[in-house]
Amino acid sequence: MMTETAPTLRLWFMDWFGWMLDHNSLKDALGRTPFQEGRLPGLSASIPLPFQLPCRPTLEKRISMPRPFPEMELREIAPNRVVFFIPQSGTYLRSSPTDTNSIDLWASEAKEWETFFPMTVEMLRGLSLILKSDILKLKDDTGQDLPAPTLRHGFMLQFGNRSLPLFLNTAALIQIGQIMPGSSTRLALTWAAEAPPVSFTASREAPNQPATP
Repeated sequence: MMTETAPTLRLWFMDWFGWMLDHNSLKDALGRTPFQEGRLPGLSASIPLPFQLPCRPTLEKRISMPRPFPEMELREIAPNRVVFFIPQSGTYLRSSPTDTNSIDLWASEAKEWETFFPMTVEMLRGLSLILKSDILKLKDDTGQDLPAPTLRHGFMLQFGNRSLPLFLNTAALIQIGQIMPGSSTRLALTWAAEAPPVSFTASREAPNQPATP
């Protein structure tokens, strides 16, 4: 008799510093790596649907290795931001910038270094595109292009002197990730929680065609 598999959502997690929660395969342990455009980190979480917090995520390594992860509980600390609570110790997962693989489970309270931004594969694809200013252009209604962005701490994209919170723009990230080469779309970007969204046109460059003889 066949049994149905319960539906799940797969998520990856960005830390406060714009790095990704990852699997250090050399140590078979949790680690952190810089966000790399077009690359999926080696660690993801399978979340039961419907997605409701708090929940118990299943952490999965892309490279299968034997060491188990401790049981964790995913909790919402702010809209679109979460923490990993360790029930056995009453502590939190922490990602520190002091070392490239500085992940520990012993934070006594949830502050900035304990906060993570959950991302779907569509959101990761959108962020990868938006960071490639030679491939994706964002133009406001006056025809002005946004400058090339950089990824900053606090889950922010920095466009010149303007900061765009990723956690307020999850739908826009997904929408950007769905733009086909040579196409454009209208989208709304939210620059602050108390501010109304602002309309932009996102255009993705078509790939260069090989010259014909």
